[in-house]
Amino acid sequence: MIASTSPVFSSPTTSTSRTNGSFADHEPGLWRAVITQALMDAATSSSKPEAKRIRADAIFWLLHPSEDFDEVCDNAGLDPDYVRSRAIHALQRGCTWRLPAGQGWRARARQQLQQQEDAFAL
Repeated sequence: MIASTSPVFSSPTTSTSRTNGSFADHEPGLWRAVITQALMDAATSSSKPEAKRIRADAIFWLLHPSEDFDEVCDNAGLDPDYVRSRAIHALQRGCTWRLPAGQGWRARARQQLQQQEDAFAL
């Protein structure tokens, strides 16, 4: 007889595992990692021949419609057209993932707030 305290045979509500979900609950994150890796590969500036080939493959995969790309995006829970548009935008910016200091939405919000405070102070 197997002991009822065995984590292998316990019910999901009494499981001693570190997460409460199944593998399927975490699968979208794995597919998002595939997309992230493609973006990182597309952003590489390495001059090594293999890195150049990987970069070209990643850019082609991100920018050209394919069933494979669509399936990866679907599995990641993302809209393929949106991912492609953001990849194009990132590539046009030279794959910089963050805007320079003072150019993001938070800086604009602070500027607007400061303008409102200045107008109220007058």
